[in-house]
Amino acid sequence: MKTSRTIAAALALLFVVSVLAVSVQAAPGTQKQQDPKASGKTQMPKEIMAAMQEGLATRQGRQDFPFTFFKQLILPAAQESLYPIVFFKAKNGDLGYAPSAAGTGAMETTINAFFGFYQADATGALKPTKFGGRSQAVLTADAAGYSADKEDWYTFGYALPAGTYTLAMALTSPDMKKLSVGYTDITLPGPESHAASLWPTDLIIVTAMDQVEPDQRPTIHRGFFTWGAAKVVANAASEVGSGENLEILFFVLGASPKDPAAPQGLDLEVTFEVQDQEGKPAIKWAPSSYEIYLVNQPLPLFQTLQKMDEKGTVLSTEKKALPAGSYNLTVNILDKVSGKKADTKMAFSVK
Repeated sequence: MKTSRTIAAALALLFVVSVLAVSVQAAPGTQKQQDPKASGKTQMPKEIMAAMQEGLATRQGRQDFPFTFFKQLILPAAQESLYPIVFFKAKNGDLGYAPSAAGTGAMETTINAFFGFYQADATGALKPTKFGGRSQAVLTADAAGYSADKEDWYTFGYALPAGTYTLAMALTSPDMKKLSVGYTDITLPGPESHAASLWPTDLIIVTAMDQVEPDQRPTIHRGFFTWGAAKVVANAASEVGSGENLEILFFVLGASPKDPAAPQGLDLEVTFEVQDQEGKPAIKWAPSSYEIYLVNQPLPLFQTLQKMDEKGTVLSTEKKALPAGSYNLTVNILDKVSGKKADTKMAFSVK
């Protein structure tokens, strides 16, 4: 299959270079963060730290307006760090959306966000590792079709070294009178995870990807995530319409360069296949080749149906959109330089 990119054709390599350059600036210890062990101080208000600590053991925090973590995505970053992105959802009405005072016609709300990372010590007790000061996010939503009862999704990302963490995230109203705290565990594998085999990141369905000015503040975003100089609008529900492309984005770690002096020059062979819920092939494409560790591939969801006579002679060929239903996309990856392999898959549905 010819490797074409409908979204990131001109920017793919630029994203790889710019993201790795920028993500190091967002790594632990940047000016927006402080290490409580090193300084004894944080930019975190005492009442927020107390609220995070209160529910840490049970992972049940105060919830003046409920929000729920539902997905994680781990992306590469600079200096052997990784960039975990957590997805969470909340009802519009709970977050206080109202018509924009600027008269734009959009719905708008302002949320304060605070972030704390904890790690277990030798006794297993969770101790604070990193804290983020207040980040004020102005979030907007289209007025058309807006519903206070609808849940929308949001993201937060932060570069960290390999290890196991517990993220405590606090969201508050601007006046700090309403407070909600949620917890999620994050495991970031080290280089040993791809020493003997390739390590593909989770598959993402994307609908748009653009280059943006990097925002080094740890903050939340509505309906997209940022990664260095990239803004990615993801299909978090993993649902596509009949006849639409399945636009896939992921990264492959652990591949060997064709030339050690040119680490971006890889030789990856990737095979995509759609299977139904019983594991039967529905669509299979010819292998694609990639020279960088970013894989961004549009997959047309059309089946080729052939009618044959009793002798196996093809009488007619018809292309038909993949029927509505639940499917799995399976991906087989081969590093043609080292011989290392990896398999991964993702569930999705056609509506």
